[in-house]
Amino acid sequence: MIHQLGRRAVLGASLAAVCPSAVFAGTDRTGTLDGNGPVTLLLGDQRGAIRSILKSAGQLEGLPYRIQWAFFPVGAPLIAAVASSALDFGYVGDATATFAFASARPLKVITVWKTDGAGSALVVRRGSTARTMRDLVGRRVAFVKGSPGHLLVIAALKREGLAPDQIVATPLSAANARTALANGSIDAWAIWDPFIATVEIEDHARILMTAHGLVDEVECGIANQEAITQKRGELLDFMARVNKALLWGNTHQEERARGFSQDSGVPLDVARLTSSRLHMMPLNHVTDEAIAIHQRVADLYHSAGIIPSPIDVAEFYDRSFIIPG
Repeated sequence: MIHQLGRRAVLGASLAAVCPSAVFAGTDRTGTLDGNGPVTLLLGDQRGAIRSILKSAGQLEGLPYRIQWAFFPVGAPLIAAVASSALDFGYVGDATATFAFASARPLKVITVWKTDGAGSALVVRRGSTARTMRDLVGRRVAFVKGSPGHLLVIAALKREGLAPDQIVATPLSAANARTALANGSIDAWAIWDPFIATVEIEDHARILMTAHGLVDEVECGIANQEAITQKRGELLDFMARVNKALLWGNTHQEERARGFSQDSGVPLDVARLTSSRLHMMPLNHVTDEAIAIHQRVADLYHSAGIIPSPIDVAEFYDRSFIIPG
């Protein structure tokens, strides 16, 4: 059963504590340094994916400021670090951002990408007889709370006319969920790449469904007000470099995969499978359509009782950033 969470519970469960020591627990706090200049951007990155594609695309060359990176396994602790001003900026999915908004954190979305959902999936272990979401009624389905995987589960249930309490929702970290799926402690796992590719190749898991065609999503670039005020120029330059790198990656899948494998330690076959279904559509400014997509995500969470109150996500967007091409 998925229970409704109060504001404190949402913050505690999905964002962890906001003190720096808790935010950076298990994380490379000092991070990697790039660039040169008097200003330092403090950036969060999930599994080093942003830094890797910037490096592969040549977009880390000639940085007129420094970047200090902190690497995270998932988005929740990253966004907590931005909210606490331990970091300036980072990218997270709209599902993760929605949980932060529900906790009234002082955050703004200043840039977005559109995604096609192919890199988010519900997987089952080899030998499972499940073929649809209805086959998982009464079964244990794992996800990272407040993540794109959580969103996928709620959307899949809604499509089938099922209530959230018709599955046994099992919030787990990615590492624990992989083990649980392999040993049969859970019946399905909603997760994203490269975790999907890893269990497909190494554990012979099977994709039951992806988010493609099921739920539209946007990736959100999140900053705190202090960074917006004091480091606007650096943020604009950085986001322009990321957008160029993403577009490069869409047409250089092999180079993108090789770079990610080298930088992250992910096996090359896993990186290649991940890259094959990764297609990002960066925007040079926040659009009405992007906000509408995000609003549907927030409404879905509220209708399922996952967040306690309706949210107008437009209040958390800063539309003043126009990213140069």
